[in-house]
Amino acid sequence: MSAPHFTEWTRILDRFESDIAVAVSGGVLERWQPPLDAGPIPDGLAERARRVLDAQLESMTVLGKLRLDVIAHVEAVNAVPDSRSSARPLFLDVQG
Repeated sequence: MSAPHFTEWTRILDRFESDIAVAVSGGVLERWQPPLDAGPIPDGLAERARRVLDAQLESMTVLGKLRLDVIAHVEAVNAVPDSRSSARPLFLDVQG
């Protein structure tokens, strides 16, 4: 196992784990540039890489569901008529 590859892949996996935490907490991610010379994943980091991949897939599922919830909320808000377009009072039924 090459020490430079191990060190570089450790940094990459650290960054992936950090990005997952930031994303699921609603933070803003910094743009990621794939390294050009990381080489193959060392055997000693393969299991960690699999765990990171699993965490990425899980976070994509969670974020996808949250995205759909937000879309539904925006659609509900957009369904409320503009109060300036009507002379009569408008009410929003928040219970039904």
